[in-house]
Amino acid sequence: MRKSNEFLGLDGFIWWTGVVEDRNDPLQLGRCRVRCMGWHDENQDKLPTGDLPWAQPLQPITSAALSGIGTSPTGLVEGSWVVGFFMDGKKAQFPIIMGSISGISGEGEVLGTGFRDPYERYPLEEFKGKPDTPTLARGEEVSNEESPAYRAKVSGRTKDVPIAKYAKVGMIDKKGPSRDTWNEPFPRYGTADAPAASTYPYNHVTKTEGGHIFEIDNTPEAERIHTQHGAGTFEEIQPDGTKITKIVGKNYEIVLDDENVFIKGGQNITVTGDARIMTQGSFTHEVEGDYFLNVKGDYVSKIGGSRAEEVTTDLGVQIGGTYTFSTGDDSIISFGSDVTQQIVGDYDVSTVGDFAVSALGTGDIILDSAKDFGVISKAVSIAGTEMSLNSDGKLTIKSSDTVRIESAAEENTIKMVRSPALPGGDDRDANVSIKGTANASVNVLAGDDSIDLDGHVHGGVTPGGGDSGVSKT
Repeated sequence: MRKSNEFLGLDGFIWWTGVVEDRNDPLQLGRCRVRCMGWHDENQDKLPTGDLPWAQPLQPITSAALSGIGTSPTGLVEGSWVVGFFMDGKKAQFPIIMGSISGISGEGEVLGTGFRDPYERYPLEEFKGKPDTPTLARGEEVSNEESPAYRAKVSGRTKDVPIAKYAKVGMIDKKGPSRDTWNEPFPRYGTADAPAASTYPYNHVTKTEGGHIFEIDNTPEAERIHTQHGAGTFEEIQPDGTKITKIVGKNYEIVLDDENVFIKGGQNITVTGDARIMTQGSFTHEVEGDYFLNVKGDYVSKIGGSRAEEVTTDLGVQIGGTYTFSTGDDSIISFGSDVTQQIVGDYDVSTVGDFAVSALGTGDIILDSAKDFGVISKAVSIAGTEMSLNSDGKLTIKSSDTVRIESAAEENTIKMVRSPALPGGDDRDANVSIKGTANASVNVLAGDDSIDLDGHVHGGVTPGGGDSGVSKT
């Protein structure tokens, strides 16, 4: 039967201090081999590190330490000073680590002796003669040797990020945002004239071997929360609530349900490379103010279904090059008021089928050209209640075959006035066929012209002309 004084808690409490010499626990329970002062010889030849007992770390009540629930019992490194007790009393084979002890690392450690890091990595060179407390917690400046990533955060601020600006369009008197830039806020407190460090003992810091930093800074009027990866990616909430997130590598964000974002203020997004947005459902974009789109390259848009666009006021389109409009079906363009088209160069309309221009109601169709105006077609039909062709210069109606002008009215007038100053000798023969009764007045200049009004009464020839070849019946 076990004696009562061998029961833990009744056989006395034996505590110890020592140095971690090995943390590579084969059982992965967070155990460390600890050389305990007064219990273990410092001579590693007499007592090698591999012969030291494994010490079990004591965890806080916030860690369940069961079935993978809780925090990992790791964090100590070779060279860490720890304190604990022996669960088996004087047998001293089952040590428990209660906590670690910081200090000021000194020189004078002798190779081959215990109570030190056998791998000679710790203490770090930049910490010799200094407190083991993290530099940020002491309120001192972090050196580049201690944390290159942290120093890069301070010196490598992103500056002069351009903000999108609008493109001025000549036909619309509308001014949008101009080109502007923004800078990444200064680390820690946001401005250049703010203190560069925290105040001891208000900054609670965790710094890992890999250079990861976790700060909960309670410095009065300078409270912050800061996390930084050893590669340089960090997130910081500054005293005024400003949050800075900087990612030095790629960023992936996956939301498996809905996401809602509310921004009370403006938003600037600058992408130096390509940007793509794919929406596999519907996309709704509502702008209550002005909308400015500035594309300096090509703009390509393809719509698989219908497109409906409504402009409640003016619409201005300015094209510096060629304008091509193609439709695979009927095209309907409807205007509720006047339409004016001004073309500096040529204007060609080509159609494989019919081409019709109609003025409904009492409106007129007016084709006005400062230069030549041509209509070329296999067949041209112009119909209307009244039609007028006016020309300040020449008016030419040319056909490779018969030209017919037909009228259903009883009286028609064709009046031609020519200037007598034209050079003579040219051939001005003309054959005019009129079916029905007609009154004709013809001024014939000197020459070999003849007028044949077969079956009609004529009034003779104007003085100065000739009646040669005129048949009167």
